[in-house]
Amino acid sequence: MSLKIGHAKEIGMEETISFLKEHNKFLLVGHEHPDGDDVGSICALHNVLLTLGKEADMLLPDPVPSVFSLVKTSEKVMTEIPANKEYDALIFTDLGNLERGGNFDFPDVPSLAIDHHRINERYTDYLYLKYKYAATAEMLTEMFLAMGVELDKDTCNALYMAIGTDSGFFKFSCTSENTLLMASRLVAMGADPSYISNRLDEKTEDAMKCYKLVADTIHSYHDGKIVVAYMNEEAMKLDGENSDYYASIPRSIKGAEIAALFKYRGKDEYRISLRSLNYANVSELAGEFGGGGHWRASGCTIKGPLSECEDKLVVAAGKYL
Repeated sequence: MSLKIGHAKEIGMEETISFLKEHNKFLLVGHEHPDGDDVGSICALHNVLLTLGKEADMLLPDPVPSVFSLVKTSEKVMTEIPANKEYDALIFTDLGNLERGGNFDFPDVPSLAIDHHRINERYTDYLYLKYKYAATAEMLTEMFLAMGVELDKDTCNALYMAIGTDSGFFKFSCTSENTLLMASRLVAMGADPSYISNRLDEKTEDAMKCYKLVADTIHSYHDGKIVVAYMNEEAMKLDGENSDYYASIPRSIKGAEIAALFKYRGKDEYRISLRSLNYANVSELAGEFGGGGHWRASGCTIKGPLSECEDKLVVAAGKYL
């Protein structure tokens, strides 16, 4: 086994199920700055493996944002590989770019990626990929149903939250008939949409202060088609762990096609969350700066003074209008 870019063998659902059944001690890995799909997917997969009589640990490069703590299983997520622990399989969830999996010394065991990013780097031994699906959790839900696995309430909530957040709660263009069907099946099995929505909608006073700070920075280019906002150092201190949420502010401006949220990471370094509304491929845009993601939602990092970083991004973004 080796984690090497471009060498994965693409497999289907049945072979993925066989991989789960053939191994017993799993290390499950997500991505940095975990979003709802990653948290929900890794927690749901963990719970199902335990139901199958397996052992599983969950690993993320960054802590789970508090907003996703509605999934009780998220309390078990670790940010370091346990010492002296042996595994016989490695599974990456919702991770298209190996670098975003963290700087860990991963065990030398058979590896599988379950992902819906079209630009997956194929870094594992096996890859189960469905890039037309709204979320990795949509793939997992479909697979768990095919397996006939009994899902408890927390697992159903994890999967529903994951599908909901990655599809904009069924508002984004990635939402399909299958997306809605999987969400419906989860509700039938115990997912609680009201509980999930209420928890995700909760905001602290600091979050509301942060929202105002970000909203006050909104400005646009190309006749309003490119909208930019900032999370400065103060805003990041207020609610940096939920920074991706604030990308919805520039995205919601009337006439916007590409929205960019610049998030302070340190002196002359900014993480940029990119969103598009109708046609712009922000995955390719992010790729110009070493990042990536989805057609409608991606991210990258640019180093340098903020004004220079913004100028570079706006020039590049103009080509996608």
